[in-house]
Amino acid sequence: MGKRVIIFSSILFSVIFLFSINFGEASAQGDENKAFEGLEGIDQAYRENCVIATASYGSPMAKEVQMLREIRDNQLLQTQSGSAFMSGFNTVYYSFAPTIAQWEQENPAFKEIVKITITPLITSLSLLNHVSMDSEAEVLGYGISLILLNIGMYFVAPVTVVWQVKKRI
Repeated sequence: MGKRVIIFSSILFSVIFLFSINFGEASAQGDENKAFEGLEGIDQAYRENCVIATASYGSPMAKEVQMLREIRDNQLLQTQSGSAFMSGFNTVYYSFAPTIAQWEQENPAFKEIVKITITPLITSLSLLNHVSMDSEAEVLGYGISLILLNIGMYFVAPVTVVWQVKKRI
């Protein structure tokens, strides 16, 4: 079972990474606005305001939402690889994020579940505030490390716990 989780995580990481590179090539030219290319049908406020976190924390001015925007704007979009990642990420994220945000507004219990679920992700991303990301290599290194950390936190750890519990029963 453990080998399957590692293989699955590796495949998932590879797909996310390749997807972000392939769909992000246009934004690698240095134009920050290209990170939102292909999202013309989505309201500008949605594209700029981290809609799931905004709905979870109640305001686009919440410190968690501001931190996400600052990392995106001041660090990731300043490099080609960061811009490429954001372009691919935005393509996937904004295909479902407005719906999740709407559900959060309609159901306070769901809002709290999402908030509890995304808090570890936001906390892990806050690590980027304490490192220097001045080069492409640093952005790639920290980015890949955080992706792997979050895959481990959200997928590998829970599967391992369930597997261990099932093994004892």
